[in-house]
This record gives sequence, C-alpha cells and structure tokens, in this order.
Amino acid sequence: MADGSTPSLKSRVSAEEWQARVDLAALYRLVALHGWDDMIFTHISARVPGPEHHFLINPYGFYFEEITASSLVKVDLDGNIVQETQSFINPAGFTIHSAIHAAREDAHFVIHLHTVAGVGVAAQKEGLLPIGQNACLLQHQVAYHGYEGLALNHEERERLVADLGDKPLMLLRNHGTLAVGPTAAAAWVGMFFLERACAQQVAALSGGREHVLFAPDAAQAETKEQGRGLGFVAPLAWPGALRLLDRKSPGYDV
Repeated sequence: MADGSTPSLKSRVSAEEWQARVDLAALYRLVALHGWDDMIFTHISARVPGPEHHFLINPYGFYFEEITASSLVKVDLDGNIVQETQSFINPAGFTIHSAIHAAREDAHFVIHLHTVAGVGVAAQKEGLLPIGQNACLLQHQVAYHGYEGLALNHEERERLVADLGDKPLMLLRNHGTLAVGPTAAAAWVGMFFLERACAQQVAALSGGREHVLFAPDAAQAETKEQGRGLGFVAPLAWPGALRLLDRKSPGYDV
C-alpha cells in the first residue's frame, strides 16, 4: 500500500467505483513511469460512476509512484471530501478538475501535467506547430487557456471551460498540458501524443526556428483527417500500458 497504512476500499465501494479507482491509479503510475510527474504537484482525476458527480483525485503529499486505488480521495464538486480518510487535497487541483467534470459529461478522466516540454511549448506564442506527425495529428484538437496564476480562483473555472470547449486536449499557457477522455485509455493516449509532440517541438526548435521544416500544407490537411480516427488506438494501447505497470510498478490496484 502506498503509505504503508491505507486500508483497501475494494469491499467498501461499488464495483464501478473500484474500477475507476484502479484505472486512475494506473494513470498516476504511468505518468510517474514516464517521468512526467512534478513531485507532489499536478493532478489526474476520474469521475465516480453515478448521479452524484463525485470524482476521485490524489491525496496531497503523495508522489505519483505511491498512488493506489484505495489511497485516492473522493470529493464532490464543491471540494468536500465525501469519504472517510485522513488525507486532504490540493485546492489548486480541485479548481481545474471540478470545472471540467462539471461541464463535460464526456470527461470521465482528466490529466493535467507540468512537464518541461509541455510548459516549454505552452510558453511559445505560436503554440503547437506542425513539425512532426504527432503534432499534425493533434493540432486541431488542442485548445489554449491563458495563464492566470495558481489555480485557486474559482472564477477562473468558467473561463477555462469556455476555452476548452469540446476539445480533448489543452495547452495551459505558461503552465502545462491537459487531456480529457471518456476512458482512462483515451485520456492517456491523448496525453501521450501531446507530450510526445511537445518534446519533439522543443527538440526541433533547439537549433533555431529558421531551419525547422514544417509539414506541407497538403500533408497537414490529410493528417488532420486521419487524426480524427485516433480513438481506436486507445483500447489497443491500454492493456499494454497495464502490463507495463505490472512489470515495473505493481501494486497500484490495491
């Protein structure tokens, strides 16, 4: 167990909630495994199946590699903890994630990261550029939201949701990356492609923009249409991601 004392909740929650907990804990471990975590900061959340609009989020103070299904904290849209736990949550994480869960019925999972490459691209005026195949597949699926400081002001929620619209991905200016999805698999694959595109852009621009080759317009248009079909990749990639965790970071599903 993550902190050596977290009791298992498997027998105390519904089967549907338990599955959401396991999938969410897997996302935390995958982010850590890829080196995309930021110590105890940033968040990934999952809506709990049911009419209450409760969602699960990480206990503040845990490293992502420590997260388990049972250590996740269940809260309502007002930030109230609605389970018995000794843990508490980061208010900044609640602001962003509560806004999206309340506004987007399809956003069952929300991933927000502060990676070096993600912040690097989010801080560039032109945003995501059509430099590589990943970016070309995604660039029309990426929204942008301006930086307003630490996400503690609840009034920012309305602006963030408006900027996100119906897109699955977002670059938060000067801040980081965000992905939403109806499943953990969809959110994970979206974030993987976005983070890979950002890393490729930072690498390409390290030699100066004037020497960077953009994808031809016709290829960009073709890839845009091809990118609409990425949904089929998620259920193919997710089982392999879980097998990777079973080998390298077991114990997330307790």
